[in-house]
Amino acid sequence: MKTGDKITLSNGEHATVVSGYINLYNNALIVELENHDVRVVDRETLTLAKANPHENLGSHKKINKY
Repeated sequence: MKTGDKITLSNGEHATVVSGYINLYNNALIVELENHDVRVVDRETLTLAKANPHENLGSHKKINKY
């Protein structure tokens, strides 16, 4: 899959591939959901990876806003 491809996930949601670079992400795709959330999806099963956005916040770098 290439960047910009529209896919349907296993749960029926539609998403746009943000990054499908196979050398960097062997078994995953980075997608943007219809509600504009950016998530990780399993490349083979097209299922969303579990998201825990508030765990280990201290270990994440600050996101710069331009």
